[in-house]
This record gives sequence, structure tokens and C-alpha cells, in this order.
Amino acid sequence: MTLKLFISYATRDEIFCDELDTHLALLKRQGFIDTWSARDITAGTDRAQAIGNLHTAEIILLLISPNFIASDYCYDSELSHAIERHQQGKARVVPIIVRPCEWKFAPLDQLQAIPSKPGEGIKSVTQWENRDEAFLAIAQEIRRVAKELKEVRSIPKPTSQRKETIEEIRSRCRQTMISQYNSIRLLNQTEIMVDQLYVDVWLLKRPPQTLQPGLKMWALFDLRNDRLGMGDRDIRADGMEIANQRNRLLILGKPGAGKTTFLKHLAVDCSKEKFQSDLIPVLIELRQIRSRDWKLLDAIAEQLELSPQQTEKLLKQGQLLILMDGLDEVPSSGFRGSVQRQVCELAKKPENAGNRFILTCRTQIITGEMPQGFMAVEVADFTPEQVQRFVENWFCASGLTKNEVEQQWQKFADAINQNPALKELTVTPVLLSLMCWVFEDTGELPTQTTSLYNQGINLLLERWNEWKEIPEWEMGNEVYRALTLDQKKQLLTNIAAWKFENPKNFVLFEQEVLTQQIVKLLKLKKTSDGEAVLRAIEAQHGLLVERADQLWSFSHLTFQEHFIVQWLTQLSSEQLANKIADPQWQERVKQLVKFQPSDKLLKLIKQAIDQFISQNDKNQRFLMWVCQKAESVNSPYKPSALRAFYFTLALVLALALAHDFDFACDLNFDCALDLALDLDFARDLDLDFARDLALARDFDLACDLDLDFAPDLALDLNSKLLDELQQLREQLPQNLCKQDFESFKHWWHKEGQRWTQALRQVMIDHLNIGEDWQLTKFQSQALWQYYDANEFLVELLKEGRVSEEVRQEIEDKLLLPINRL
Repeated sequence: MTLKLFISYATRDEIFCDELDTHLALLKRQGFIDTWSARDITAGTDRAQAIGNLHTAEIILLLISPNFIASDYCYDSELSHAIERHQQGKARVVPIIVRPCEWKFAPLDQLQAIPSKPGEGIKSVTQWENRDEAFLAIAQEIRRVAKELKEVRSIPKPTSQRKETIEEIRSRCRQTMISQYNSIRLLNQTEIMVDQLYVDVWLLKRPPQTLQPGLKMWALFDLRNDRLGMGDRDIRADGMEIANQRNRLLILGKPGAGKTTFLKHLAVDCSKEKFQSDLIPVLIELRQIRSRDWKLLDAIAEQLELSPQQTEKLLKQGQLLILMDGLDEVPSSGFRGSVQRQVCELAKKPENAGNRFILTCRTQIITGEMPQGFMAVEVADFTPEQVQRFVENWFCASGLTKNEVEQQWQKFADAINQNPALKELTVTPVLLSLMCWVFEDTGELPTQTTSLYNQGINLLLERWNEWKEIPEWEMGNEVYRALTLDQKKQLLTNIAAWKFENPKNFVLFEQEVLTQQIVKLLKLKKTSDGEAVLRAIEAQHGLLVERADQLWSFSHLTFQEHFIVQWLTQLSSEQLANKIADPQWQERVKQLVKFQPSDKLLKLIKQAIDQFISQNDKNQRFLMWVCQKAESVNSPYKPSALRAFYFTLALVLALALAHDFDFACDLNFDCALDLALDLDFARDLDLDFARDLALARDFDLACDLDLDFAPDLALDLNSKLLDELQQLREQLPQNLCKQDFESFKHWWHKEGQRWTQALRQVMIDHLNIGEDWQLTKFQSQALWQYYDANEFLVELLKEGRVSEEVRQEIEDKLLLPINRL
């Protein structure tokens, strides 16, 4: 059976059509194809005849060039008709890039373009050193497509005189599944066989929560694992085995975890008789639903190309494997509830018990009851072995030889093994895809994950544009498409920053509030335009996704954290200094730096802290004295740890000598003495110093009133000093608390001056510290805030993803006056 092949091209590109036709000569001689193009229009005929031939073609080749894009006839007429036939499954459309041009846009970006050069991806014909090699690669790909289509066309079609047998229906549907889902497109636009990918799942000890948006949802959201009210993980198992064992399955998982790929894998394996070979596979993409009159039975019948009555008969016979992808992507909650009810009703009918139903959902937020009899499983992260297979398959799909693939994997493996931060990203398919794409694009993985995120996000925003074309969101597409790359990144950065500053819940956004932010940031006129932009962002690259009705989040927490770090590094020193004083803000930053590369951020925080007291001469002189005092000590300990030690002792004494009752009461002198000898800060800076100080327990700098001394302290902290400090502590009113102001005030007015002088004398006798700095209340508060901010910075150095070079640079400059920096 000869296939009809139509070549669409711009008139100025006729030379390419001629060369292509020459290279297709053997395929025509062998009876694979019969070609037709505008060259075959005879004199006196209308060019509309071309559309008639295009409408009967089974393979349509588009010769893409600047001329094709500029041609109204090619672009608006022939291209639109070709895409329509492709979407109807009546033709295979293949874009052939003949000259360099901007072609990665909808709808062309939905198709697999050629020619592809091994190791270099898609290259236009004119970019090949040898054009014959380019056309040879094109001819070989068309031969593959033609052979595949001939196999599908060879299945006998039912005549009007007889009905299809079940075996004929099964065979026809299998060929459709193989034709549509046998391969999937990677981020770099190359294709890979779906059976080269794999999915493990977690069995859950208990069913997932069934939640409606509300307070309970906020409480149950797991930030790090992107899991919401989900049952406890129990056993890791092979996804195929579980799908074989259960005839009702609900597959859960975060975006990019592999749910859709797994469903396509099941469809193809069923079609190849590797999975439930006696069933007829049907795959329904629920995100394509547009009509509120949608009926599940009609959708199944449409996929089978049968009437609803025939479909019901197959259901009663238990002949179907019904795969439904993306319950969470149904446009609205009411509509989603209707779809879910239809699934439940169809699956629970006793006469339909023999069929298999498998449903995927991006979250486990199922309205109403869980589908009766469905077992919930969660897609598992990749194992190291699966990571290797994925990477090798990626490069194999790019056209590399076996040896080249092994070399690329070894180079990739070396990079991630040397960088734990990068290795952590490899467990999720979408992030691993991002890494492979960046690696393929640049030939290496960045040493800093910041660079990886930047390159990956740039690739997503530039090349993955409009991956899902959704007609209702045209306004949003138009506004969003008009933004530059930097404007798109800034919009996402500002959205992430707003959430960071208003953390009712760090991850989930209410749609109304999120839409208002978009309207404000883009200066749009209507709220509806803001929602359209939000939908466009989700559709075009999926960085923001709707997890439940009216609740949104970034598709991956790691992207949100990256954008927050970028925003923080855009703040001025003054803005950062103001925020550092907020304890809640500090806690959020501590969590952030655990998972994001933070070199630049921590250097900026250090700069902001130094600037905070840079303009006060007396405070700068105090820091210079601390620095000189630490340098005067012959000690093996780190200078920064010694500076922290003398800073705390001198400041406690200065506070006492100031006789500032209000500030003294706020600080609480009992606590201040603890502070002077606790030295958490110094301990963090020098572990040896901490061991030698040997305090038997850690103290909370704000409220722990118990002082427990160890018997042996270094740096002249002899037993006599400790005894004298302990005696001074015992002279303070017992059971001091901030609420007992009157008791402390009475004691302070009577004994404060004597007690302060005694403390000063102890410091002079044992540590040669007796300076009376005569600090104002403002200066004292500023120094305490400066100390607390530095202590916060040291905690970030301990917990954050910071390079050793930056860690050492910051530590060496802690608690130094401005003229020493």
C-alpha cells in the first residue's frame, strides 16, 4: 500500500524541495510513498488544489525556513490544515528545518523536527557541512515513519456489511497507542522510546487524606517532599508489578515525577502484549476536556472509534484497560468533581468489574470520597541505578554511539559525585531532565547549583514555551508571550518573594491573592487578565501549577527557593539590615540556605551587618578595641572566636556601667552573665576553643538562667574567676523574670552601682577588661543587634550550602571594624 506524501514549502525554497524529492526517489521506487507538492500544479489550475492533496495525504512534510514563516499562504493555510490532520490522527506531520530560523513555537514545537545531527540535536540543512548527509538523514527518518504507518494501515478496516471483531478492535487500538505514545519528547526536543523509562511506586500504609482547601490543608502540606495529607510510605515496588496486581489504581505524585510517562508506558506495553495483553487500551488525557457536557463513556467510545452502545458492551465483557491522566488538570473544581463521580460510577458497576481503571493525579486532593476500590500509590524518586539508565537513554536518544554514551555518562557521574547538591537533584525526573539538557547544551554541569538553576530556567522559559496549547488562555498567552526572558524571571522572582514575606503558608498560594499580585506586577487593567497570565504560565512551562481548586504553588519547591535567593540578593544593604532584625525572617532564611547555594546571599548579609554600625564612631572604636584585645592574646584559637569572647564580656560590663535600668531589665543581668560565659558564638567559630572552655551545657542566649561551670577553663578562666562570678550571680535577685520589674528596680537602685563596680573589678583583675565605654542606650542596643546579627550569620555558615572559600572569607572578617575590612 503506497502512502501519499505532501511537501509544503515556500516558493523561494523550491531548490530544497527538488533536492528532497531526489533523495526520496528510492522510497517511491519501493512503493512506500507517492509524493506531491506545489511543483505538480499544472498550468491553469488553482493553487487550492494543493489543499485538496494535503487533505488526503498521510505524511506531510513542512520545509521550514524564514520564507515559510513569512508566507501567509504556507503559515496560515497549509500549516493550519496540516496540524488539524495531525491532531485528528489522519496524517503524520514532520517539520524539516532547511534554513536557520525561529521555529520553536506553537504549534511546530509540538512536532518532532528533523534533521537531527548526532550529539548536536536539530540542525538546519544549510548548517550541515555536507547537504547530502542532511537529506540522507531526512530520508531515513521518513522511511521509518512510512514503515510505521504502513503497519498501522495494514490492519483490516470493517466494511459496512460487517462489524469489527473484538480482536480487530484490539489490534486497531493497539496500533493507535503505539503510533501515539511509543515515544516521548525530551526537553531537548529529541524523542525516546517510552519503554526506556520506568517508574517505581511507594505503597501507602493508609489511604491518603481527602481534603478540601482550608486550614487542614495548610497544616498537612509537606514542604520538602511536596506531599499533602498523604498516607505513610510503606514498601517501594515496581510500578508495572503493582499495575498488574490491582485493577483499580490511583497514581499520585508531584509534577515531573513521571505519572504521565508511566501511563503511556502501560498503554504501549499493553499494545505490545507485555502488560494485560487480553485487554484493549484506552488513554484519555483529562486536561483536554473543554465541554461541561463531557461524558466519560462518550470519551472512551471516541477513543475506540465505536458507538456508546458498542463501548458499553465491551465494558460489560471486561475488555478494556482505561487509563486516565491528570484528574488535577481538569479546569475547575466543579467540573473535576463531575469527572471524578463519573469515574467512580463507571468503575463500581458490578458489570464493569472485569475492566481495569488507572487514574493519575498531581495531588491527592480528591473531592468527596476516594474512588471506590482504588488503591493509592505514590511515584517514587529515582534510585542511583535509574539515574544512570535515564542519563544513558537521554544521550542515546540524541544519536550518540554506545561508546560516546558511556563517556558522557562517566563525565556526568563524575560531576554529580563531586557535588552533593547536584546529586540531590537527580532523583526527580524533571530536574534530572533539566540537568541532562544543560549538560548537553554546554558540555558540562556547573559546579554551583545556582548556575544550573539559571541555565535550566532560561532553557525552560525560552525553549519550552507553550508546551501545552490551551485555547481558552489566549489572552494570557498574548500578555505573557510579550514579556522578555528577564521580565518573566522577574515576575516569578517577585511572586516567590511576596510569598516569602507573607508566609501564611510558605508553599501554597490562594488564586485570588496570586492573581492580584500578577495584576499589580504587570500593571494589568483587569483581574481576569491576571488569571489568564497565571494559566498561561502553567500551560507554557509549568513553573506554577494549580494543586487544588484555587490553590497554587511552584511546581518544585527548589525553583521557588531559587527565585527567593535571587530576590534577596537584589535587596540593598539597608533593606537587608532591617530584615535581619526580624526573628521570623531569620528562621525562614535558615531553612532556605539549607537547600539553596548561598554564597552571594551570605556575603551580602555580611556586608549589610557591617554597614549597620559603620556610621557610629564610638561603636567602631569599641570594635577596634575588641580586635586589638584579641590580637594581644597569645592563643592557638581562631581570631574570630577570640573577638567574640571579648566582645561579649566587654559589652556586658559596658551595659552594667551605663546603669541603664530599662535596658538592663530588658536584657536581664542574670542572663547577661550567662551570655558572658556561655559563648555559643565563639564555640561555633572554633570547636577547639569550645572544648577548652568546656561549659557543661549549652545556654539559650535569651532566657536560660542556669549557669553550670565546668572545672577546667582556658584563657585565664581559672577557678578563682569562676568563683567570684558565681558569687556575683548569687547576689542578683532570685527567680528574676522580665515581668518582675518592680522587684528588680528596687534592687537595682539600692545595689546596682556597688554590684557593677564589683563586676568591673573582677574583669580587671582576671582579664584586664575595665574600660567604661559610656555607651548611650542607642549605641548599646546597636551593638547587641550587631552581635545577634553576626550570631545569625554564623548559624547560616554552619547550616547553609556555602563554599569553603566563602565560608572562610566571612569567618575571617567577623566582628572587625570597617577600617579593617
